[in-house]
Amino acid sequence: MRMSVATLAALCTLAVSSAFAQDSAAVSPGINSVLVDNAHVRVVKSTFAPGQKEGTHTHPAGWYIVTKGGDLLITTAEGKTSHWLAKDGEQSWMEAEAPHTAENVGDHTFEYILVEVKSAAR
Repeated sequence: MRMSVATLAALCTLAVSSAFAQDSAAVSPGINSVLVDNAHVRVVKSTFAPGQKEGTHTHPAGWYIVTKGGDLLITTAEGKTSHWLAKDGEQSWMEAEAPHTAENVGDHTFEYILVEVKSAAR
C-alpha cells in the first residue's frame, strides 16, 4: 500500500498532537484516579506523594479544590517553570491548560480534585 506525502504528513501531525494532548489519568495512573466520568464531566483526584512527578498531559477547562495543600512545580512543554503554592480549601475555575508536567517538591502529600468540563475546549 502506497501512502501519499499528504496522508503521511497528516498521520504524523495526528501522532504528535496526540502525544502532547495526553490524559493525566492515562499518563500517571499512580497519581490520578477518575472518580466520575459521564457525558458532561470527568472528576479526577490527584494525589502526589513528596517527589512524585506526572507525565506530560493537558486539561480542559474546569473547577478544582485543593484538599491537601503544598508546593507543585509546574513545567510547560517549552520548559517554563512555576510553583503552585496551594492551601487546603483553595478552589477556583481554571481555563484549559497546555501540555505540562507537575512535581510535588514539598515535604508532604499534595492533593486536589479537578472537575473537567467535557464541553470546554482543550
